[in-house]
Amino acid sequence: MKILHLLSQTHLTGPEVYAAALCREQMIAGHECLIVSDTLTVTTDAEYISMSIHDRSIMNRLRNIIKLWRLCREREIELIHAHSRAASWVANIVCRFARVAYVSTVHGRQSKRAMRSRFNVYGQDIIVVCDSLVSHLRNEMLIKKSDAEIRVIHNGLE
Repeated sequence: MKILHLLSQTHLTGPEVYAAALCREQMIAGHECLIVSDTLTVTTDAEYISMSIHDRSIMNRLRNIIKLWRLCREREIELIHAHSRAASWVANIVCRFARVAYVSTVHGRQSKRAMRSRFNVYGQDIIVVCDSLVSHLRNEMLIKKSDAEIRVIHNGLE
């Protein structure tokens, strides 16, 4: 499987370490992995492409959607795994147009704002890293059970 891990990292954080460890295990299992992020601090054998995902301006988001759509087509990407809110926002749109499977991981609590609670950018398949994030997404971010499957997967890689 060809998997694109999408992050909005401008400095080293847990999601970057998690994504790199996940790529390592996926590549050992025979998958091809690609990481797209603003920066990449950790060492990985996965191919890295720099893209300004953290910039929320509408023009930058449109550029990212077009670039990622082209990348999915050129590389025959089968799955996008988003690891941040900004990455999920972009991936949610790209996957609809590119007809690519989509999963997101929520690594921490999300600040609640009106627009964030009205639209589920995380998709239908959401991974969370701890039990408290399930209730946070359901009760505070208002993601209904009918709209998304949320599964807890603790980091068992490292």
